[in-house]
Amino acid sequence: MENQSTLIDSASVLIIRDNQKTGGLEVLMGKRHQDINFAGGAYVFPGGKLDQNDLAVGFQNSSFPIGYNQVIGTAFREVFEESGIVIGSSEGAAAFRQELISQKIDLAEFIKKARVTFNVDDLVPFARWVTPKIYTKRFDTRFFLAKMPINQSATPDQQEIVDAVWVKPIDFIEKFKETMMYPTLMNLKLLGRSRSVEEAITHARNRKIVTVEPKIINGVRVVDPAAGYEEIDQNYIHQGVKKTD
Repeated sequence: MENQSTLIDSASVLIIRDNQKTGGLEVLMGKRHQDINFAGGAYVFPGGKLDQNDLAVGFQNSSFPIGYNQVIGTAFREVFEESGIVIGSSEGAAAFRQELISQKIDLAEFIKKARVTFNVDDLVPFARWVTPKIYTKRFDTRFFLAKMPINQSATPDQQEIVDAVWVKPIDFIEKFKETMMYPTLMNLKLLGRSRSVEEAITHARNRKIVTVEPKIINGVRVVDPAAGYEEIDQNYIHQGVKKTD
């Protein structure tokens, strides 16, 4: 029987950079705390679910596909909470990070107190994935690309994210496939087609985004070819959430 649970709006951001020493494109991966219920111990892109207070900030980009504007604030907030990175600029964001994480202040208050400027133009829509209906917890996740801001570094919050590493997409899949969920793997592989930040952003801007809701056929996830993904070995990957009985 299919699960009819309400979809949870969420955002996830692939933060990318060019490695100046070894060359090639890198993406930031965060390792979730082992004890977290959903995706515990998995490597993920920074992100999380929509807080209704995120909507009050009113970020907009008229060029974004339908459904992306409502999670722009979520993307900015979750990236900062989990990695300490401001996609933009700030005079004092770090001092208010814990207050934001603990929900003592919301996103609008944080922006005012920390004198933050988030740059909407630095986000590029990349993909949209919906959790299959057989799962008990379902997300409607909008994925974005964002270039790593200069003069910043990633610092895990040590609550949800316990480690942050810069990786080459294909190399990381080959070595740590079992630590990632299926959407993460598929989007990492898609990103791996690009050799630089500029190329990745160009590809994302030129590619039509097709919402992906995988079908489960004989235990195998199947994605609509129109979405532009190649197949990937699904054996031994991180399962993330449990199915309904």
